[in-house]
Amino acid sequence: MTSRFENIQFSALARAGEGLTQWRPLVMGFITMVVCGLLVVASQWLASSVGGFAGAIFFGLAMLLVAVVFFSGISAVGVMLMDKAQNVAVRGFSDAAFAGLLCVPKFLGLMLLSFFAALLFYLVAAIIYFICKIPVLGAVLAFVVHPVLIVVASVLIVAWMCVIMPLFAPAVWSGLGFKAALASVVGIARSRLVEVVLMQVVLYFIMMVITGLLLMGLLPAAISLTGMGASVMGVNLAYLGIMGLGALSSMGQMGSVAGLVMGLGVLLGVIAALLWQVAVMGQNLLYLQANASIDSTQAEAALNGVWNDVRKRAEDAKDRAMAAAERAKQMAAEKAQEVAAANEARKVAAAEQAQQQAALAAERDAARLKAEAEQQAHMAATAQMDAEQQARDAAIAAQQEAAARAAEELQEQANAQRAAEQVESQQAAQSPACTQCQEPVSPSDVFCGNCGKKLH
Repeated sequence: MTSRFENIQFSALARAGEGLTQWRPLVMGFITMVVCGLLVVASQWLASSVGGFAGAIFFGLAMLLVAVVFFSGISAVGVMLMDKAQNVAVRGFSDAAFAGLLCVPKFLGLMLLSFFAALLFYLVAAIIYFICKIPVLGAVLAFVVHPVLIVVASVLIVAWMCVIMPLFAPAVWSGLGFKAALASVVGIARSRLVEVVLMQVVLYFIMMVITGLLLMGLLPAAISLTGMGASVMGVNLAYLGIMGLGALSSMGQMGSVAGLVMGLGVLLGVIAALLWQVAVMGQNLLYLQANASIDSTQAEAALNGVWNDVRKRAEDAKDRAMAAAERAKQMAAEKAQEVAAANEARKVAAAEQAQQQAALAAERDAARLKAEAEQQAHMAATAQMDAEQQARDAAIAAQQEAAARAAEELQEQANAQRAAEQVESQQAAQSPACTQCQEPVSPSDVFCGNCGKKLH
């Protein structure tokens, strides 16, 4: 165990405190924050001016630019601190910014590689869990593999957070390419993982000591002087904390106390930036110590072998995919021919069916027309019979009417004759008559001219 630690100089991490004295990285980080803030404000203003969907797209592109500027600036700070850790001349702002910009694609490549690795791990886990659905045997398998998968996932997460990302960034800042940096990290993780973790613990302890020393003086000084300044300006800090900065306008101390608070905020930001520089400086020193006795040639060769194997497998998969696509294309052509033949057969069958349906329709139409003709003929015969019946009814009615009129005439004649007879009888009753023979006589007659009876 001693031989594994004899090449690690834990005392070298004490140089992490040199990050507090590096003003160029501090200015570079400040410039980065200012540029990012200006880009955010400008993008928000332009997006609100454009508005709509175009404004949203413009704002998204602007945020992508802000991310590139931010990570380029952070990488530029890391490059400057790596120069200091290697005891070489620290680069100027333009050279560091350009080097930081070149680091962004490498970090993006690591993110994509990590994403696909995590996706592959969870895909394998999903397949295993699917196999665990087998009755009885699946329960035993799940009992065994579930804890194993949890341990493997936790190890990978710890390796990512404590080894890969903390060491990959200094490797990139030292000027290595993507594959070389990844090979260096893999070599360190394979041979000196425990030492690196112990050095991380030592670095965290150094950070705690430096942070404690800074806050030991800054915290009481900031609290006491801020309270004194606010009280001298006539502001109650407790009331200000409850009501916010808007309460300063009513106190008439907006400018003074706002300057006091903003100055304190800037100081805290500088302290945070210095502590972050200490952490980055320590990571750079840790990487240089861990990589000092590591030959990454074998790791890079192995990585190239894996990369070539993956590329070969990808090419093979591409060839198989092309062959499968060609077969699928051929099968699709054959299927298309079969479908065309089937369509042609369906068309012929459809035409025959259409002809049969047309013939049936013609027969149905002929039968319908014949039925309609017979119905019309029946209706015509019925109408003719109705007309003849009406004619007979009319003739009978006319005969009955003529007979009625003749009966009425006879009745009228009989009535007239009876009336004449009645008139004659009345006239005869009014004129004198012979009492013996009832022969009419004149009033002046003495004897009946018929029977000779004496009248008077």
